[in-house]
Amino acid sequence: MSKLFHAISWSAIEKYSTQVFQFVISIIVARILVPEDYGTIAIILAIVNVLSIINETGLGASLIQKLDRDQLDYCSVFYTNIVMSLLLYSILFLSAPFLERFFNIVDLSIYLRIASLNLVINSFIIVPRTQFYINIDFKSQAMINFPSVFLSGLISILLAYYDYGVWSLIFQLLLANFFTLCFTWFFIKWRPELSFSFKRIIPLFNFAYKLILARLINTIFNQSYSIVIGKYFSPTLLGFFNRADSIKSLSTNSITGLVQRVSTPVLCNLQNNHKLMRETLMKFIICTAHIIFPLMCLIFILSDSIIIILLTEKWIKASFILKILCPVGILFVINTFNLNVFNATGKTNLALKNEIYKKIFFVIILIISLNQGFTFLIISQIFIALIELVFNTYFTYKQIKLNPISQIIALKGVFFTSIIMSFIVFLIANQFENHYAKFILSSFVGFLSYFIICWFSDVKYFRKIINMIWLNSKQYLES
Repeated sequence: MSKLFHAISWSAIEKYSTQVFQFVISIIVARILVPEDYGTIAIILAIVNVLSIINETGLGASLIQKLDRDQLDYCSVFYTNIVMSLLLYSILFLSAPFLERFFNIVDLSIYLRIASLNLVINSFIIVPRTQFYINIDFKSQAMINFPSVFLSGLISILLAYYDYGVWSLIFQLLLANFFTLCFTWFFIKWRPELSFSFKRIIPLFNFAYKLILARLINTIFNQSYSIVIGKYFSPTLLGFFNRADSIKSLSTNSITGLVQRVSTPVLCNLQNNHKLMRETLMKFIICTAHIIFPLMCLIFILSDSIIIILLTEKWIKASFILKILCPVGILFVINTFNLNVFNATGKTNLALKNEIYKKIFFVIILIISLNQGFTFLIISQIFIALIELVFNTYFTYKQIKLNPISQIIALKGVFFTSIIMSFIVFLIANQFENHYAKFILSSFVGFLSYFIICWFSDVKYFRKIINMIWLNSKQYLES
């Protein structure tokens, strides 16, 4: 457990040293740019991210899942990724003019052709990054990612200040990945050899292609909100949605992601012991929920103040969207860790079935919501998250016999404590008109009340988490 905590600690340092700084950069840039600029970059990312899933998801995950991997496996995947990235870039390069006409956004074609260079850059990083994950080496990743984000962020601010608009966001993405590429190959000891084997790629691909299809389907439908809003409403509304979603994602995806990065190799190593896998999975879910649940409740109550403090009043329309996304963030914790089971067990055929079933409902809800207007379209994300919860937990039960109801029951202490904290924060927040005072004091009271309630009511794993943090911090300071 101490080793896991050490790994999670470095994962947290790596994630938050980069994501918090990246978030600060995005706040500064957002205060300079207009919502329409962020709507345009959201469309660009929606398209590029769909293609990046094909190259970045499958073979890297198959290497993690394969326990007897060797140098030939790494080299074969490395060269396959490069070839795939060049093919994907060519497809996007040729289709860019059509996409510009489809969205009716000036210069979208050139934006896409430049931004999609990330596909090629990332292909050189996938295998080294996979080795960091396998070795649970997040210390090296912290030393790679922070300077990359720092340098690209500063350049982005300068470009935004000198009125480069969307280009400031595009070059931030490109330079962040370029610097990551340079630093990765400086730190990684592994070097590719001139060796390749189709015999090694085929079994890896047999594992990967279903996982790729599953995540591709998931990503397409996740990005479909950006595509639909950008096409049928406006880039400005998409900009509001993009900023609200980024605040929610910083709170949920980053925290869940850093624990998930540790949980994936751990669960893979337990693939032959379902009893221990069930216990470990629930520990990861509950421990992460202790952070996400109260944080989402806090953001829900203080969304107006958060938007005005961070982005200024020109972004206030994003506040309502942020409120709606908070329940989605709570469900995201359970959904994400249940999806991790597919990687651990290697049953990617079930992962594909799961995504197909969910997306049938997704399409129905999206079509109905589109006819009801923008507000209902955003609210529909809650219904989709609930449907995902049903299917994800059902397939987890099929694989490792972890009962869906038992997962919900195990989280009841965290959930009800977060609700009680919300009422306390609501009462405190109503006493202030100044947004800064409201945010600072309400946040302090909220987290303090959550700590006190959890500690004295002995909510599951809370005391263990606090004691572990205290002991490891004490050991670190003494050393």
